[in-house]
Amino acid sequence: MNFMQNLKGAALAALICGAVLAAPAAMARQTAPQAQPAQPQNFSDADLQQFADASARLITIQQEGEKAMMGILEEEKLSVDKFNQMAQAHQQQKLSEVEATPEEMAAFNNAAQRLMEMQPTLQKDLETAIQQDGMTLEKFEQIMLAYRQDQAVQQRIDLLMQEKQN
Repeated sequence: MNFMQNLKGAALAALICGAVLAAPAAMARQTAPQAQPAQPQNFSDADLQQFADASARLITIQQEGEKAMMGILEEEKLSVDKFNQMAQAHQQQKLSEVEATPEEMAAFNNAAQRLMEMQPTLQKDLETAIQQDGMTLEKFEQIMLAYRQDQAVQQRIDLLMQEKQN
């Protein structure tokens, strides 16, 4: 399975958190360099293996975070679609325009607060997972950028991820 497809499962978590919360510092660092063209990088096999190992840990953490977020929405009796609709409206300062009952508004506020409270722990877990084998956040971000922009790097990492799953 393609590495990016694995991360798509985490998109829900990012959507839920990102729609309501300020982007975490690491994510801001990840998105900033994307505007720049990729500079040719020659990453060693060891670098790419560290990246693949860290990525596998990130996927697990993101899946656990997604489960926790889904649990919060379930406890608050809000569907993902309704929460996302309200979160997007909140982000655009148009929450009052969303068709929602007072109960849904209260549930949204409670869920959003609970998600914000879990964000620092989740962010710390993600950073720890990246740094576990000695990789820096900056190196991880460089390889992630190269993965997105360089098909050769993408193929090398996908192969490492496949080998890890077998």
